[in-house]
Amino acid sequence: MTPPQEDPAADEVAIRRIFGDGFVDWVLAVDGQPTRTPEQLSVATLVHRASQGVVPEGAPVPAYLRISHLGMINPDTGKTLLNELRLASGGTELVLPEPPDDNVLAALHVWAAENFGGLLLGEGGFSLGWGGQARERMTRAIAEDPALPFTIESAPTDGLLHVTSAGSAGGLQLAMLGPGIVAAAFRRASARCAATPELDDLLTDLPAALNTARALYAGKAVQTLGLAGLSGVLLPEGKPELTAPWGRVRIALETDNRLVDSLRDLTSMSLPDGSQLVSRGTGDLTVETTVPWVSEFAQQPAESEFPSAISSSSYSHLERRVQDVRLAFALAMDNPHLPPLLPTWAKIDNPIADVTGYTMTEIARLRQRTPTRLSVEQAEEWERWIAVLDGLALENLGHASQRLLRAITERQDPVDALVDAVIVWESIFGTHSEITFRVCASLARLLCHTLEERLVFMKKAKGVYTMRSKIVHGASDVKMEKISESRDVAVQVAIAALRAVLQERPDLLAFADSGKRSEHIMLE
Repeated sequence: MTPPQEDPAADEVAIRRIFGDGFVDWVLAVDGQPTRTPEQLSVATLVHRASQGVVPEGAPVPAYLRISHLGMINPDTGKTLLNELRLASGGTELVLPEPPDDNVLAALHVWAAENFGGLLLGEGGFSLGWGGQARERMTRAIAEDPALPFTIESAPTDGLLHVTSAGSAGGLQLAMLGPGIVAAAFRRASARCAATPELDDLLTDLPAALNTARALYAGKAVQTLGLAGLSGVLLPEGKPELTAPWGRVRIALETDNRLVDSLRDLTSMSLPDGSQLVSRGTGDLTVETTVPWVSEFAQQPAESEFPSAISSSSYSHLERRVQDVRLAFALAMDNPHLPPLLPTWAKIDNPIADVTGYTMTEIARLRQRTPTRLSVEQAEEWERWIAVLDGLALENLGHASQRLLRAITERQDPVDALVDAVIVWESIFGTHSEITFRVCASLARLLCHTLEERLVFMKKAKGVYTMRSKIVHGASDVKMEKISESRDVAVQVAIAALRAVLQERPDLLAFADSGKRSEHIMLE
């Protein structure tokens, strides 16, 4: 039987599917040309073979681990195997720009260039370049720098305890600090370019990454990148992002979702024209912002002295941004049955380490996603509300934002959604006495313009309170249809009230007490 013939073109297709276009274009030295040389095809075949032989086919490991050994230094040439493959493809010897005066930065430049292919693979930096002169030079330069947390007497394996405001703590070895700084700069360049960065992009971001490391060791707070995924809603064609005063909400990139493979479910919906909308469990949109970050360094303590309570203030800041984006969406959509915009994951970039802490939300617990493509007008209204919410003292409304989002996103039982929505009312205008009358009357004053409108509203709002009272006190004769109707009214009133307060009456946010807000609006 004749063995199957090799197909180099198919090998390139295969490695692009496995490792992505950015890495493949780099290792094949593709420079926009539509056809491949025999040398490029040969390298594509070598990379494909390597990806099949390192781990068993189908093994559940990240794709880059299949060829991560190609990032090792060839002791005969002093180059990484990936760089040798790139040269074999027709690439040219790397020429770095004039080295900077800063010794540490100059060493980071050389190491980053030598290991750029491994960074493109997704390896980060910790496992790259071991045994090479560039790594030794970089480690030595860091040890000699008085602005970084080691001394000239430090050995590469010497470490410190690194406690962060992202709620993490761990060891930080001298040999790992340089690769961590480069990896952080690479992630920063990737986010800035919204695509696979070039080496020049990485070198551009290295000075800021190094300055950040020095600032942290000096005890200063810095800003770092925070990302969070949202699933269920798609931006309109031709509008890849929403601008926010503090960052943006953009279409999710594959690199955003690299750490959250466990959420890779898909939900699709067929459209009348036969096409399909697909929503990804990892996230259709990414919230991108900067968050404050603080690091503390100390000698490695005994296990009994390890910190038991560590601040997670960086995540609190990111969670507030995500909440604002989701609240803005609810306020922007004129729809009593909103498409669910679900949080999927959140991660904060460690500015001096080759790790990014992340949290995940199990979507299975939340409402079923129905993929929804926004119109341009809807996206622009969402963008406008994101700007409106910026800087407002939403915390003075207590749990109003969280409870509204639970009611319209998380609660599958209309009973739970009704209870949450009425809590929103009370967070805005709740009092300790005559609560039903005071809350309903305050909402009527806020939302209605005439006496007749207010009387009609009062009757409807009191009906919602009556329904809530029945179900929370165990009434068994209430029909689910009536509960659902009351839920819809409660949610619509909650959204309308928040719209009115946040856009038309932000002066009410000056009152941290909901009872005082109620008195103020009723006595106007």
